[in-house]
Amino acid sequence: MIGIDIFSGCGGMSTGAGFAGVDVRYAVELDKNSAETFTTNHRNVAMLNIDIKNFKVTDLILPQKQQKILFGGPPCQGFSKSNQKTRNSNNQNNWLFEDELQHVSERLQ
Repeated sequence: MIGIDIFSGCGGMSTGAGFAGVDVRYAVELDKNSAETFTTNHRNVAMLNIDIKNFKVTDLILPQKQQKILFGGPPCQGFSKSNQKTRNSNNQNNWLFEDELQHVSERLQ
């Protein structure tokens, strides 16, 4: 099974997916430092250091007849109790999960 990790951070979910037998091939992460850390931790995964809004699953080169899984952990700062400054419904990060849902609904060819 081929994996695509969005909101990848430094790669914790990719590590777990790898232990579960998923062949993670792509990762998407906007934060430059997190993307660099991910690349250090996962040298065989193609890192797309881009905004999730500019990402399209259909642009990836993926084998036709192999199962695929898209997974990720959208930012949680807007929900976290430790965030007393921007923990509210106006925090734009709160709605990034909608981008993840859009990608899940795209056909993984």
